[in-house]
Amino acid sequence: MTVDPGVKKRILFVDDDPAILNALKNLMRKDRDRWDILLADSGEQALIEIRTQHVDVVVSDMRMPYMDGAALLNQIKHESPTTARIMLSGSADPDAIARALPALHQLLAKPCDRAKLRTSIERSLEATSGTWPTIGNLDRLPSPAATIAALGRVLDAPTGTLVDAIAIIRTDPGLAAKVLQLACSEFFASTGPDLSIENAVTTLGLERLRELRATASIFELIGSEAAAPWLAGLQRRSVLGAKLAYTMFPSDPVVADQVYTAALLRNVGRMVLAMDDAEYRDDIQSDPTDVELLELERKRFEGVTHAELGAWLLGLWGLPPAITDLVRFHHRPELAPPELRALASAIHRCSL
Repeated sequence: MTVDPGVKKRILFVDDDPAILNALKNLMRKDRDRWDILLADSGEQALIEIRTQHVDVVVSDMRMPYMDGAALLNQIKHESPTTARIMLSGSADPDAIARALPALHQLLAKPCDRAKLRTSIERSLEATSGTWPTIGNLDRLPSPAATIAALGRVLDAPTGTLVDAIAIIRTDPGLAAKVLQLACSEFFASTGPDLSIENAVTTLGLERLRELRATASIFELIGSEAAAPWLAGLQRRSVLGAKLAYTMFPSDPVVADQVYTAALLRNVGRMVLAMDDAEYRDDIQSDPTDVELLELERKRFEGVTHAELGAWLLGLWGLPPAITDLVRFHHRPELAPPELRALASAIHRCSL
């Protein structure tokens, strides 16, 4: 897909309160030269807009009469899966949020300041307007059946602990990415830019993880991928690299955790490619070197590699920019922001 840089992107705001809609429009007034700002005062009106023209990003309130934000975003996911979906929520019912989780990409607090909202929209546009817009339809990544079963046992057991859950989630990119997405949400009390898998799981807590597992079905098997050899192979490769990268920063636990997280997630783009391409799955199972697989990606996917694809997806899900940049540049650390180059170099060395 080739994106015309001259075409303005369409951002749709949905809220049943006209005053809030006008406030959002004024908040985005400086962006009118690059974005078309559309307004809808109900879920029904939003669907008319979606069906009339392509909308790049929808930003919806949760609490609306007749059709609430959860119902709207689920319908938009079905009808326009490449549209990025952001929800604004103040005091929404947790059950409603659980219904929305399979359809939303980011969940922001309401009211939301302009800088935060603009950044969320920009990262969503980067992910869904590029060469691989279908990532907008992904609500989770596959995990091996054994990992899902192990986490289920911890969540089901009265004696299960956070330490047990953290130990399992730290070994699986799919579970880690989803937990980090949730923990980055302001609704779930965002843990800030120094997010690690450990404090993400701790922030959510076992009870909330149990609730989300029961109501939102986010820790379930995805088709036949759960038992696929390619998935187990990527998991092993990701964990090995993450452990090696972690040991390179023994004097700074915060940086070590950040590097571990990014190194664990560095192959999520490969998971996305493998889910869509049987030939690519076969390539992974033939156990090529990382460099060989990277060159294969460039040739087969018109220059797109797992590094860019993974960064787009994680950015769409609202993970911290430092994590997404480390994933994006782990094969080209010299292009990373200066403050991240040493970390990206460490992950690169562990990926060879």
